Amino acid sequence: MKTIFISEGDPTSINYELLGSSFPILESLGKHHRIYLIRGPHNQTLSKAKQLTKPVGEPGFYSISWGSGKPKSFVLGKPSKSSGKMAYDSLLAAIDFQKQYGGDLITLPLSKEWVQKAGVKGFRGHTETLAETYKRPTFMMMSGEKLNVIPLTTHVPLKDVVKELKTFDWKELKNAILRSPYLNHPTIGYLGLNPHAGEGGKIGTEEITILKTGVGVLRKAKLTVEGPLSADSAFLPGTKLYDLYLAGYHDQGLIPFKLLEGKKGVNITLGLDFTRVSPDHGTAFGIAGKGCADPTGLISCLERLVETK
Repeated sequence: MKTIFISEGDPTSINYELLGSSFPILESLGKHHRIYLIRGPHNQTLSKAKQLTKPVGEPGFYSISWGSGKPKSFVLGKPSKSSGKMAYDSLLAAIDFQKQYGGDLITLPLSKEWVQKAGVKGFRGHTETLAETYKRPTFMMMSGEKLNVIPLTTHVPLKDVVKELKTFDWKELKNAILRSPYLNHPTIGYLGLNPHAGEGGKIGTEEITILKTGVGVLRKAKLTVEGPLSADSAFLPGTKLYDLYLAGYHDQGLIPFKLLEGKKGVNITLGLDFTRVSPDHGTAFGIAGKGCADPTGLISCLERLVETK
């Protein structure tokens, strides 16, 4: 029996629509697992979920509220400093429950912009917050039906990518890959940072300095690694497929991933002692409350968690 905590994300987003659309699946999985939605005090509700104040031993799908005082009144599609702060605090509450009771974690989308506007300085995203909270390196792996992609740098400006790569912890990445239940001695292709993978140093030297040295750590662990691959053709039809791709920066890996995997892709955090997953889409404030949000990403997250022992 699995224990799964779900942080609600931004309550003005599509998240409660996703939860409502997924309720039959949440209820069905709740017959064999313990699933808890961690939510703040506000007017967006999931009335069919059983209300609790703390986790229990029996299987089921439950809603646990944190905080006290007068509930906030939020309007779907209208994010604010209050909704950003509540999203962040709900994430911290879910982490606290995970630390106390164990289990896995699903994080529903929040807005980095509104979390930062709420006064949470230095917030870069779920992956980075988990690294800080659990005091260990974490790695974002976008995982779909065919592709697994790890961006070696995540939510940093493009101008800082090379600086980040110079301090990247390849040893911890190696350990995370070897420990992951979603990767079994994968074949790995790594993308060149520069156009045409640098052309042997003629268009940048990062491939033959930073990346070559880092990849050597993976090869010493007897992982099969090939590259550098030219990023503009690595994902074309007919090219060799790898179990795992390493991208130099966020968009280099996530643009082709989202184009090819669509809504079934999930974000899996490697490096933790438990599994954290998240849909690969955002808050979608523009369609919140219009009844057209697709729950495929959330359903894929649930399927990923219950398929592993």
